[in-house]
Amino acid sequence: MLPPWVTPKRVAIALAAAVLIGVGQYGVRLALALAHASHDNPFSAVANALSGGNGSSIDRARQNLQRINIMIYGYGGDGHDGAYLSDSIMMVSIQPQQNGPPQVAEISIPRDWYVPNQLANGKVDYGRINQAYSDGMSGEGTAPQGSVNAGASVGNATMTHVLGVNIDHFAGVDFAAFKAAVDAVGGVNVNVPTAFTDTQYPHGECDQGDCAYMTVHFNAGPQHMDGTTALEFARSRHGDNGEGSDFARSRRQQLILAALKQKAVSVGGIGNLPGLISSLGDNVLTDLSIGDMEALYSLVKNVDSKKVEHVSLDDTNFLYECGYPQDCGAAYLYAHDRSYQAVTHFVQNVFPNPKALAENAPVTFYDASGRGIGASARWATTMGMLGFGTTDGGTVARQAVTQVIDYSGGKDTNTAQWLASYFGVTVTTPTPAPVAPGTSAAPSPGGVQVILGTAEETAFLGDPGVGK
Repeated sequence: MLPPWVTPKRVAIALAAAVLIGVGQYGVRLALALAHASHDNPFSAVANALSGGNGSSIDRARQNLQRINIMIYGYGGDGHDGAYLSDSIMMVSIQPQQNGPPQVAEISIPRDWYVPNQLANGKVDYGRINQAYSDGMSGEGTAPQGSVNAGASVGNATMTHVLGVNIDHFAGVDFAAFKAAVDAVGGVNVNVPTAFTDTQYPHGECDQGDCAYMTVHFNAGPQHMDGTTALEFARSRHGDNGEGSDFARSRRQQLILAALKQKAVSVGGIGNLPGLISSLGDNVLTDLSIGDMEALYSLVKNVDSKKVEHVSLDDTNFLYECGYPQDCGAAYLYAHDRSYQAVTHFVQNVFPNPKALAENAPVTFYDASGRGIGASARWATTMGMLGFGTTDGGTVARQAVTQVIDYSGGKDTNTAQWLASYFGVTVTTPTPAPVAPGTSAAPSPGGVQVILGTAEETAFLGDPGVGK
């Protein structure tokens, strides 16, 4: 039935040509998308992508086992009230290891923390920490207004000042990036861990005359989300069932990112990759090159998500809400230690010795400070975020010096040593009491005990860090 000129050989050639044309078009779209996302020309973007990240700043840090700190600033963007106020702030910190995958921590920073934002020429703007990136975008930093690094020039300097670590890279993410990226891959599948309702989700933007609220609700369990739903899920700040905290919101954002990654690398999602990357280029500012991104992916792709530290600086640890110890006229969070040394000591040492974590030692905190403000519960929670198995032992008789006591009989030596170094003390190893003939020794409580004395954490103020 076919014309005589349609031979099997010619059909095969035609099919091969069609595939090559399709692949070529895909390649061109992908190259243009990479260039758009990295604010580079297509040829450089493709060359960097083909390098696999070799020679990039991330690759050099990996080879030298240097810690990598990347700030992520999330903001509403153009058309939103306070377009560049970064209401979501997170530092992703990565510590490469000699063998095996790196240690990774996600440190959430509350937007209402009152700090000295670091402007250009040594000037300081006291206010909420979420103003820092916005101040830079307004031209008050060391980078020119309108440049890719404008917001980060103030944001990164401020984070270094209060967290005590160098910021290597940044990404400024418009909230619309969530919506655009999710829609670009046809939606994502998310397993919602906790049902919650938020009756104060913004209906619109006040600067556009819509200051009303709307109610959003999410049931627990698997569900498919389009871009709008994913944005609501990621942005909600006033949910019930414990979903109203910055930490909970950061966790939800990570769920969206994980689902987006899974969808993008699936067989059906590969075709949407150019559109996905291009959509991010419209809504993301970053100083990461394509080579950096490649090296970063290679570095963390085998990290077990269950071992990633989820850390939150908030009023359960180093900060306190306005109203304590005295009232003030706005909703602010302040650091207990206004020198920020307590915060920086914690952030600098956010990665415990892997050998200590591998011991899975039971660690019990006791409050002997006599201050009556729940020191044992606070430190049990704080050290639990770093991966230790902790318990709040409650209040005991007051004592001056903090003690770290190793009852493990040598089983949990690394844990005891790391905690003792953190609190600026030495490990106490109790000597077994003599056993009378015909009797048995009293059982050891086992594990490691930390008895917080009256000095509590002040023992380490001024210490540049432990476990280096």
